[in-house]
Amino acid sequence: MICRLTVFFAALLLLAGCYLPLDFEADINIDAKGRYAVRYKGDIIAVTLLGKISKGKVEGTSEIEEQAAIYRRDLMRDKSFKKVEHKKFARFGAVYEHQGDIRQDKSFDFVRSNSRFFAIQQRKDGLIEVLGDRPPKKHVDGLIERGIDTRGVLRIWTNAKVIKHNAPEVRQGSPTVYQWTIRTMRDPLPSMILQLR
Repeated sequence: MICRLTVFFAALLLLAGCYLPLDFEADINIDAKGRYAVRYKGDIIAVTLLGKISKGKVEGTSEIEEQAAIYRRDLMRDKSFKKVEHKKFARFGAVYEHQGDIRQDKSFDFVRSNSRFFAIQQRKDGLIEVLGDRPPKKHVDGLIERGIDTRGVLRIWTNAKVIKHNAPEVRQGSPTVYQWTIRTMRDPLPSMILQLR
């Protein structure tokens, strides 16, 4: 069992991403001209640190806190993180706020391009795509088996023309709100295609 656990976490360290959102609320505002604002409030797991703790490479409260400080500094290098607090083990509470113009930026990734939970991208045809992401299935299964899963609410607020989406809940208005209630990483990934003016 220990051998299998070690192999699992060794594979986990090779994941494209280092951070995984957990219990959260996330809001994305995109206006018809391409300006956008992202707000995330919730928890984030440092997957690499989780692997080190699970393999016994980091032990004891002081060692964990010392390592957690490194990951906290790493996240805080992105000035859009307004707050990152170590909670326990590899878990952090975070508040993130970012604004931009997708026509100029071309793409935006949260948490990062190598640990993407969701992204906003301008396609070659000029349409804007919002898409969710997650680790590969075998890693998702392994994380869930060990009690680590993503839960939360993602909302997209927009007055742009929505060409396609898979949001289970829609509240019409100005702007219209599209909502995904995520109960597990196995849920369908959020997706939306918008046309700007």
